[in-house]
Amino acid sequence: MEKTYVAIDLKSFYASVECVERQLDPLNTNLVVADESRTEKTICLAVSPSLKSFGISGRARLFEVIQRVEQVNKERLQKAPKRQFAKKSYIYSELSDPACELDYIVATPQMAKYLAVSAKIYGIYLKYVSPEDIFAYSIDEVFIDATGYLGLYNVDGRGFAQMLILDVLKTTGITATAGVGTNMYLCKVAMDIVAKHIPADKNGVRIAELNEQLYKETLWGHTPITDFWRVGAGTASRLEKLGIYTMGDISRWSLDHYLIGKLYKVFGKNTELLIDHAWGIEPTAIPDVKSYRPSNNSISSGQVLQEPCNYERTRLILWEMADMLSLDLVDKGVVTNQIVLTVGYDKESLADGHYTGEVVCDHYGRKIPKHAHGTQNLGRHTSSTKKIIDATMALFDRIIDKTLLARRLNLTACNVIREEDIPEAESYEQISLFDMAEAANADNNAEEKERALQEAMLLIKHKYGKNAILKGTNYTEGATARERNHSIGGHKA
Repeated sequence: MEKTYVAIDLKSFYASVECVERQLDPLNTNLVVADESRTEKTICLAVSPSLKSFGISGRARLFEVIQRVEQVNKERLQKAPKRQFAKKSYIYSELSDPACELDYIVATPQMAKYLAVSAKIYGIYLKYVSPEDIFAYSIDEVFIDATGYLGLYNVDGRGFAQMLILDVLKTTGITATAGVGTNMYLCKVAMDIVAKHIPADKNGVRIAELNEQLYKETLWGHTPITDFWRVGAGTASRLEKLGIYTMGDISRWSLDHYLIGKLYKVFGKNTELLIDHAWGIEPTAIPDVKSYRPSNNSISSGQVLQEPCNYERTRLILWEMADMLSLDLVDKGVVTNQIVLTVGYDKESLADGHYTGEVVCDHYGRKIPKHAHGTQNLGRHTSSTKKIIDATMALFDRIIDKTLLARRLNLTACNVIREEDIPEAESYEQISLFDMAEAANADNNAEEKERALQEAMLLIKHKYGKNAILKGTNYTEGATARERNHSIGGHKA
């Protein structure tokens, strides 16, 4: 029996939530979600569809939005009566008046609100399907195995997607794009690529369909190849060096044993995925995705600093991150035996011309010092705040260039396991001298007291909020933990 999968992506989700909250039409309102308090360099979390129509990307920085709107208004001014604007508006339809100046709303992120609306929409999906047949890919995107429901509702794949989307629209005011396919890959590609090139219906809904044959006929020659799911810029660059630019190219290579060997040399086991996707094949089903457990577990804490920070302030912020990471481990009932740290430097570090080390280009093509990276083993699995902070600070001091300005920090606890899974060998210590035994006992007692303190802090934080109990360091000038405790995913809650 041929499967039917549906992928649904809520259109400009954060921006749509903000429009609905203001009782505005998400498809007829110029709005951008961004935290203005973080300067004009802040990344926009969402841009409404109407504002995107003026050539603004969905992940622009705020200053790029400002510049583009200024440029659009300069062009509009040339066509305005007497070259003067009579009014300004953030309502897209009102801009049909040449005397109207383009305006837009800047909405401060409300991550807790977005999560609540996402949960509400997920609940709408559950009116139609079992939890076993739905996978939440992100806050605004889901996969659904609709195979067993088409007969129940007497619809085809398109009709099923339409039914769910219209219920979401009626309940929340938010519209969506959908893809229907014979596997998870094809429904995703139908949504990401094909749906973008078809007209929307009266509700702003776009639904595209793909099967393996249609995929080969319509998308084997599609460029850029980065439009396809799981093909990033790095993969595309390596493919280009081989003379591969399309999925059709990959499929042709897969028919030649010599060329397949070249692919394996570059991509290793990921070659199988590339070839499968080139042919429109995806054997993975929703139960496989839900049951997957990575062989190596880790917990990370990352932070993009709001401004370039010197050694002292970076060390302070990292201390807070290590402190919070240890509490996160305790809260989850897990332990780690290794810390990995990456420090990304800011372009301002090159301003004085004194730096003579290796230089690389960032995502925007700007030259920056190569990041610092290192690993610190803890000796045994632990969630001790003291041990994790001490190890993190020692690692930081070992790898950091004190003359440079930091802009990004990423701290990872590796080899994370549950406390009850700690190997017996780590719990056993052979003590041969009385003073060593006494020191070991003292260390164990200290850890027990520390653990009691950690659990008490977590109890207070869960009951009264993350900022209900803090350490003196958190009140030091330049610390960021208090502000971060009011955010979700690095953005205002």
